[in-house]
Amino acid sequence: MQCIKDLTLEEITNYVVELGYEKFRARQIWYAIYSQRINDFEKISTLPKELRLRLKKDFYINAIVDCKKEQSIDGTVKFLFLLRNGSAVESVYIPWDRGLKERKTLCVSSQVGCALGCSFCATGKLGLKRNLSAGEIIDQIFECEKLLGIKLTNIVFMGMGEPLQNYKNVVNALKILTDEEIKLFSRKNITVSTSGIVPKIYELANLERPVKLAVSLHSTFDVLREKLMPIAKRWSLKELRDAVVFYYRKTKIPITYEYILFEGLNDNQDELRRLVKFARTVPSKVNLIPFHRIDFVKLNDFERQLNPANKEKIEEFRNMLRSEGIRCFVRSSSGYEINGACGQLAFANIKLNI
Repeated sequence: MQCIKDLTLEEITNYVVELGYEKFRARQIWYAIYSQRINDFEKISTLPKELRLRLKKDFYINAIVDCKKEQSIDGTVKFLFLLRNGSAVESVYIPWDRGLKERKTLCVSSQVGCALGCSFCATGKLGLKRNLSAGEIIDQIFECEKLLGIKLTNIVFMGMGEPLQNYKNVVNALKILTDEEIKLFSRKNITVSTSGIVPKIYELANLERPVKLAVSLHSTFDVLREKLMPIAKRWSLKELRDAVVFYYRKTKIPITYEYILFEGLNDNQDELRRLVKFARTVPSKVNLIPFHRIDFVKLNDFERQLNPANKEKIEEFRNMLRSEGIRCFVRSSSGYEINGACGQLAFANIKLNI
């Protein structure tokens, strides 16, 4: 059996037509699953009984079978979702309210584990177990909304895994999430974060409904970036910049650069000057991210020496970027005490194990 949320509307249409039903039945299924959130085929009353029985035989609706959650004092909630094949992923809900506009953001995973092995990320220590299907991605969102009784406003692909190394399934999930008839999310409220998989950035730019792109930068020097992020050995900063320029020119969506500040490593004036130049290439903003320690996983010598820049240095770096006309923000450490902050997703809390 297969999760029906793994199928595109076209694939569902082909399925019902092959069974001898009219094409509009596919839209009824689509609407019931995504707009009405029906989780039992027998409850889709608009369908003929025979079709409901056949759907129940061939597919299941929910990709997630169980969940445990833990809440931080700041309201952040980390979920551990158990999937049908016995593997699990973590997602993080981050509430944000500064009086002007309330945001309810879910950081979703795209893979079980990760193959990239970035020095600052615990998920990479797990290695890559497998890609998530489109249904497994979408159900992280649906389960969060159901369990918390909320409507999410923003989705960020910044959880476990490198989204662009699971390109097909991530794109299928994006197409569903931004479908103009079921209206789950505006594409303007979805961000895909990548460590810099250059060929896929070009492909992503050609989506019919493109989303925001965030690029993990962390250094403007190839040598240091390669040390922090081994995947950077595949594509130089120049190649990455060219892909980013293409993405902006194709989509007209400003780019976000993610930049973790490490004490005495990438928080100097040379990096600052080069970062200003890099960020000016196309309209963009820079998110400065505090380094969150991952001492709960096995580290090598270089990783053990990584230290977070202090708060004063981060603020100084931000102010200098802003003085150069670069939009710059400091990301919070939401969920830090439950190992739910950036880079910490690795099933660290034993009590969350299912």
